[in-house]
Amino acid sequence: MKRIQAAMHENLMIAMDAFRKLPGKKMQAAEMRIREIIFLKYQMEAIADQKGYSQACRNFIPICKGECCKWHFPGNLTHLDFFAAIFDMSEAEQATMAELILNNHKHQCPVLLETGCFLSFERRPVICTNAYPCFHDQSYWNAKERQNILFKKAFDSLEAIVPFQNDRTVE
Repeated sequence: MKRIQAAMHENLMIAMDAFRKLPGKKMQAAEMRIREIIFLKYQMEAIADQKGYSQACRNFIPICKGECCKWHFPGNLTHLDFFAAIFDMSEAEQATMAELILNNHKHQCPVLLETGCFLSFERRPVICTNAYPCFHDQSYWNAKERQNILFKKAFDSLEAIVPFQNDRTVE
């Protein structure tokens, strides 16, 4: 758990550093890519909603207590995930998330609170569109795989705009 938190915190710091240093025109280009990512996430949620997965998931939360978000979570989120997540956040909200990542010891997902995710739906990581493991059927998985190609293109484009460095962002 500590390793996951440390890696996620480092990637958040890389994203926050890049966010502060990105000039205006590049920031506008990055925003276009982030809006594209958000649109793709909404498309996946629409598919889940059409299949009844979203409502079924909400109905089962009192029973399962959100096991998907608690434990079926990646070992890390990339600096790109965090850059997209913090795009509309204030510096105070970014600092709160950084603190939460380091100090949340309740779940594998360090941004999960007792009341739900710290991030809004629009800002949650793409990996969270892998929700509904209880309900997956082949058609949802196939749609998700097709969307993953588009997500990769959008993230590759975002990474080409933002000069991320593991030893912090290049000036």
